[in-house]
Amino acid sequence: GTHLSVGTSRGTVMLWDAPKTKRVRCFEGHDGRVGALAWNSHLLASGSRDRLILLRDVRISAHSVMKHSAHKQEVCGLQWSPDDQQLASGGNDTQLYVWNASYSRP
Repeated sequence: GTHLSVGTSRGTVMLWDAPKTKRVRCFEGHDGRVGALAWNSHLLASGSRDRLILLRDVRISAHSVMKHSAHKQEVCGLQWSPDDQQLASGGNDTQLYVWNASYSRP
């Protein structure tokens, strides 16, 4: 796609239209640095120092879809499966979780 997501040290996620170099949206919801982002078509997953994973549908104004909270320390990696049905998350707690895209439990 043509959009770029950027996590900030203040807990926000910015969505940019890359060809136009213009910010189109800014998402709040994290209380710490956002260090992990992963796209799945229209869904954007963000992981943070606050130990949360937020899943957002960027097509709609009420964008928050799901919140995952299993990690005990910062979420440092996110990756969607090739079929976009599962999201893997890794944390500084040395735990790896695999989430079903339609449920909030690993």
